[in-house]
Amino acid sequence: MELERDIARARRTNQPFTLVFVDVIGLKNTNDSHGHAAGDRLLCETSDSIRTRLRSYDLIVRFGGDEFVCGLLNMTLADAAARFSLVSADLAATEHAALTVGLAELGAGDALRDLIARADDAMYKARQQQRSARA
Repeated sequence: MELERDIARARRTNQPFTLVFVDVIGLKNTNDSHGHAAGDRLLCETSDSIRTRLRSYDLIVRFGGDEFVCGLLNMTLADAAARFSLVSADLAATEHAALTVGLAELGAGDALRDLIARADDAMYKARQQQRSARA
């Protein structure tokens, strides 16, 4: 509901809105090798790192087991990408977590499900690029 509300606000005020789909890399391996308590700590570290790089009113929603969706009102795609580069760097420095991120900016006819689908698709493409880079 909060994401829908921010989308409506973006349209009403003619502000950009960017949706970020975040996948926490390695959560399943952490759960399997160190237990679910360790996986929970990994998720908390990840959400804390995201929170430190976003504004206090930006939405962070756990979407699935190892996925978050972030709604960023009045933030462009480029600004969101820059902030999530910082989040990735923060997490890489701790060596506890890594992310794959997909971004989508609100278009004229987009519904929330459209944004989520585009951001999810962008996240999968980013994951493929990460795998290619490691190979």
